[in-house]
Formats: sequence, structure tokens, C-alpha cells
Amino acid sequence: MKTTLPARAAPALIALTTLLLAACSEAPPPADEVRPVRYTVADASGAAAGARLPGEVRARTESRLAFRVGGKIVEKYVMAGEHVKKGQVLARLDASDYQLEQAAKAAQLSAAEADLLQQETDLKRARELLAKNFVSQAQVDRQENGVAAARARLTQARAQLAVSRNQTGYASLVADADGVIAEISAEPGSVVAAGAPVARLAADGEREVAVAVPEQMLDAVRGAKSFSVSLWANGQTAYPGTLRELAADADPATRTYAARIRVAAPADALKLGMTATVALPGSANVGVRLPLTALLDEKGRHYVWLIDKKTLKVGRTEVKVAALDDKSVTLAAGVPAGSLVATAGVHLLRDGQRVSLLKE
Repeated sequence: MKTTLPARAAPALIALTTLLLAACSEAPPPADEVRPVRYTVADASGAAAGARLPGEVRARTESRLAFRVGGKIVEKYVMAGEHVKKGQVLARLDASDYQLEQAAKAAQLSAAEADLLQQETDLKRARELLAKNFVSQAQVDRQENGVAAARARLTQARAQLAVSRNQTGYASLVADADGVIAEISAEPGSVVAAGAPVARLAADGEREVAVAVPEQMLDAVRGAKSFSVSLWANGQTAYPGTLRELAADADPATRTYAARIRVAAPADALKLGMTATVALPGSANVGVRLPLTALLDEKGRHYVWLIDKKTLKVGRTEVKVAALDDKSVTLAAGVPAGSLVATAGVHLLRDGQRVSLLKE
């Protein structure tokens, strides 16, 4: 026997069927992502050593050389790394216009000399005629003024010719001291403006190490009486160093302070461009030392990710940096010794995230 549902029950049955189908098709909640991380154990035993700063061997005196006039470079005579002598020509501009101007000034000088000669001749004749009462004294006075003006024009022409000769000479870029061309950007065909640096000359003489000092290490560097300087090329030997110069203002790009360390080393030991490490004197134990990759910087504040040993979840902790170098950071506070600290991918983690451990 065929059963027919009431017309009012049909919509309710359809809605119930739809809910049942939706419930059956719901996916299970996604599992919490577990991210593998490298980690290290915070150890306070290595933090007693003094902080280190990476540096580069530079000449004490460095000059940025530029043409004193503008023009098109037509020849370059040296390459970066070459040793040059004082007065040696490094590059040359097209001096055609300056040579033409010099020729014009020379012609003006010749005209001024001829004019003065003529004025002096006329004055001599005027004085002879005055003696015979053929001309008045006023006319002689005017002729004397003409001679004085001709002499002034001659002096002016000589000065203008000297300036023009200087301008022609400025078309050649010359070394102002014996040294090494550390950098040169002059290329034939380039058009340069007057005063635009095209070469950097590292003068012969004393060598020193240039370092960039973070702001949190300013007092330590300024107060240090001596430093230990080692070279990457000869890491077994350390040379004593002293602070010669410390900038009063930070570099706007790196926010570090430029410093120069004078090094007591043999002249042949320090080669331009060598990589050096400047170590500050040791200090009391101030915290823990971690790999530099463990540090997370956000808006001028420093953090590390601590890993809970039981739950294997990470939590972000703010720390205070005591010192840093090119490989490690020394923390003054924020990380207890023995803590597990994430050392890779710190910008990809989030608070409370589960992780799996990969030994550093």
C-alpha cells in the first residue's frame, strides 16, 4: 500500500535530510602544525669572554679623488688595486673646450699687451708736445689715465689666462699621495660633474682596523684601554690595539658608530682589505651566549623563542643584549641557563606553536 505524506511535512523532511548530509560531510578539525626547529641549550659558561667586533684593515689616510671640473672621461690609466705615485695621472677628461678657452684668454692677453704699449707710446708723445706747448696738461693727464687702465686690463688678462690654464690642468685627475687605488669608478665615455668622486686612494703609511660599533657597546669600546686584534688570514696571532677614533653620530643606514683601532703590528702583517676581529677585554659573566640566528628583532626590541621541555611548545621572550659579533650574541637577561632556544627560522614561529627538535 502506498503511503502519502501530508503536504506540510514535506519541507521539514527535506530540511532534516539536508542537515544530516551536511553533518556527515564535515571534515575533521585540522591537526595542529608541528614545525621542526633547530635548537641549542643556553649556556652561561661562554659568556664571560669579552665581546668581539668584525672589522677590515684600512689605511689611516684615505682620499676620495674627483675632477675639479666637469666633462667626459676619455682615458683611464689605472685599475683598482694598483700602487701609484704622487702626481701620477689616473684619468683624463676631454679638454678641448678648456684648451679653446685658454687660447682665447691668451689672445686677450696679447691684445692687452699691445694696447698698453700703444698707450705708453701715446703718453710719451703727449709729454713731448706738452713741452712745446702744443697740447694742454689735461690731455696729458687723460693719456696717463689711459696707460693706467691699459695696465689694469693687462693684469686682468694675465689672471684670466692663469685660471684658464688651471682649468685645463684640472682635466687630468692626479694622485695627491703615494698609495693604492682602493676603488675607481672612472670609465671612458662617462660624463662626470665637478667634485663627483671617481676614485678612492689609500695612502701609504699606517694601517688600522675599521669597525662598526653597536650602540649598546659604545661605553665598553670607549672605556676599553686596549683590544686584541686577530686576522682571519693568521688567526693564531693576536696584536694589541688601541682606540684612535670613535664617531659621535651613528650611520643612518646601519645605526652603528664607525671606529678606528690602531694596531701594533709589523707593517707587512696588515694588508688592505684583510678581515680582522677586534676583541674587547674580558668581563664578568653577564649572561648567556647564543648563535646570532636565535635573535629576533622587531621594532627595535630583541626576542628569542624558548622551547618548553614538557609540551614542546615555543614562547617568545624579550631579552636584553649585552654584546654581539658576527656569529653570536651575548644576553644580559631574559634566558636562564639550560633553557632550550630555537636557533633557526625564528621569524616563522608563533606563540604556543608545537615543534619537533632538530639538534643544532
